[in-house]
Amino acid sequence: MFLLFLFILLVVLAGLAVLWAARLPGSVLVTLGPDTAVELKMVVAILAVILLGAAMAVVWGALTGLLRLPGRFNRARQTSKTRSANKALADGLLAAEAGDIRSARKYASKARHAEDERLKLFLEARTSEISDDWPAAERAWGQLARLPGGQLAGLRGAATAASERGDVAAAEIRAREALELRTGADWPFNALFDSQIARGHWQDALDTLAVGEKRGVIKGNSLRRRRAVLYTALACSLPNAERKNAQRMLADAIRSASTFPPAAYHGARHLMLDGKTKAAQGVLELGWKANPHPALAQLCRKLDSSDKPEERISRLESLVSTNPEARESRILKAEIAMAKRDWTRAIRFLALLIEQKPTARLCLLLEQALRGYGDTGEAERWGRMAVTASREAEWSDIDPNSNAFDYSRRDWSRLVYAFGDAGTLVHPRYEAYDRELEAGRHIALPAPVTRKSPPAGSPGKEGTAISNPSVNLTQPPVDYVQDSDDGTD
Repeated sequence: MFLLFLFILLVVLAGLAVLWAARLPGSVLVTLGPDTAVELKMVVAILAVILLGAAMAVVWGALTGLLRLPGRFNRARQTSKTRSANKALADGLLAAEAGDIRSARKYASKARHAEDERLKLFLEARTSEISDDWPAAERAWGQLARLPGGQLAGLRGAATAASERGDVAAAEIRAREALELRTGADWPFNALFDSQIARGHWQDALDTLAVGEKRGVIKGNSLRRRRAVLYTALACSLPNAERKNAQRMLADAIRSASTFPPAAYHGARHLMLDGKTKAAQGVLELGWKANPHPALAQLCRKLDSSDKPEERISRLESLVSTNPEARESRILKAEIAMAKRDWTRAIRFLALLIEQKPTARLCLLLEQALRGYGDTGEAERWGRMAVTASREAEWSDIDPNSNAFDYSRRDWSRLVYAFGDAGTLVHPRYEAYDRELEAGRHIALPAPVTRKSPPAGSPGKEGTAISNPSVNLTQPPVDYVQDSDDGTD
């Protein structure tokens, strides 16, 4: 519409110009030779000049068009190739993502004339990846990383390719380069951190974790719990000569996440080995208050080998007082009652716990309490029930030699994520059904001592508790659960 209006305007203006020129006086004399002269009116001369200029412009345009025709033909051909290459590039990327290796390679060969060099390298790298040609993929990703705008994507692909071909060091270098770019992407941190954890480089992982904290990639409970696991793993990997450094790291682990029982256990154990019994007891109570674990009570029982039974029980009672309503505290109350030969109270505690969640450990403890109480038949019934009852994941942390949290490098690596991200603490011994400490051994009592059986016909004095809990009382009462005392200490 605009062009039509412009054309009409030009025609009108030309007509007005002709009318104006027709009123001009005078004429133009054109001499063609010595005897020939042509006289033209002014308007005719003007129109002749205009037509002549137009004709010259048309001829000049035709000549220049002929001269430029080869160049235009080449440009048109190149444009067609580029358009076809761009289409082949798009089709190739889609084929690569679909896993069609043959089509991806075909389209990649047709995409040589595509406009964006970065996309060509991207298609080449993806085609190499789905072909499992990781060295070629790493080369393509590396070239992409040197182009503007493709650095982060190229480093990520190169790190992945290096990891796939088994070069962990190269993968870490690529991830560290990407981490230095200060971008909002979280994969450089995750890739570098995961690689360091897999290799057991705990100090490097702590440094990377600090960078992730500064960048805001990781925060909150996951940050604190991961740091606690790493400090504990690093402390446990140090030789005995560096025990002071180990104690410092374990203290950092407890400050980072006091709910991580291995940190409290190993921290107290190091203090115990240095003869600092009171400090070790304080560490155990701190850990028990945050997250009670049977391994902490097991260590509390062994802090001082010269302790008398009353002193050992006092330590355990102090431990319970820090978190009296926790399940492990209630179990420990029952064990303390068994140590005091208060069988009725112990049975009451255990019966309430079994009602909530019957486990093999509780069944075996109840069996011992019932034997001490004198109810042999009921004790044998609970002993049979223990065979089919479920195990306790917490108890599996203690091995048959009463040692706890003895993890391998792979176990620590797994724990970084299991506890760090989910707060779950499960020893591989539990899942592999490996041997663990006898579940029925209650913590408050010392290890059982073999005693000679008294000779026949010489029973103990009347009213005196028999030291061997397997020996029955003469007349066991039958109302130990129905006692009016609710047993909630």
